[in-house]
Amino acid sequence: MSMRIVSLLIGLSLAAGASCGRKGPLALPQGQAPMAVERLSAIPKDGTVVLTWENPVKTVSGKPLGPLGEIEIWVFERDAPAAGASVRPAAVEASARLVRRIAVKDAAVSSFVFEPSPAGPNSLTFTVRVLDRKGRASDFSTPAVAEIVRAPARTLASSRRGT
Repeated sequence: MSMRIVSLLIGLSLAAGASCGRKGPLALPQGQAPMAVERLSAIPKDGTVVLTWENPVKTVSGKPLGPLGEIEIWVFERDAPAAGASVRPAAVEASARLVRRIAVKDAAVSSFVFEPSPAGPNSLTFTVRVLDRKGRASDFSTPAVAEIVRAPARTLASSRRGT
């Protein structure tokens, strides 16, 4: 073969290799992801916080949703977003803590009881997202805030009076 043909073949193979395929991680179509959960509430009760919400029944594109896989519960113990604001996944993953992943039951309404740390903050903000069985995640729910009421700490003097 002549040098000209070899150069042409090498150039074509480099051009084809550089433009072949998509770079980066594979992303599933957004329209098939579950809608976000609705009506998230966080109610303080007897030293815990009871979270309740409604699971989605449709995808982002409006089609009926298949079976859900799991629910992620996240808590902001500081740097919480404003109440009622939408939250971006990167902001949640940077500022919040994943509390638990739980398997989804077939119920339309789900709940979870969170036990805050005794020395933790007095205000906690929660958000929830669901994942279908193919791993497609919903957007995070609108945050819900719970004000924690803690029993006053007993002082050493009051504990001595009782003995």
